[in-house]
Amino acid sequence: MQSPEGQPFPIWVTKVMGKQVHVTTQHPLAGVTLVFDVTIRDIRDATEEELVHGHPHGPGGHPHGDEEE
Repeated sequence: MQSPEGQPFPIWVTKVMGKQVHVTTQHPLAGVTLVFDVTIRDIRDATEEELVHGHPHGPGGHPHGDEEE
């Protein structure tokens, strides 16, 4: 789906009745309590770049659109 400004956004089909298709912009898991079982495998100090950017980066860094990939 596209916004009036042309930006894409997801929709979900909730029901199909003949030629009628019901859709929603609400994610199917909205309002559902999610429980995750996680294992922490490693802990490291933040890099200088991560501290400046305010979030962690994966292996190889993280382009921010203003940098070349």
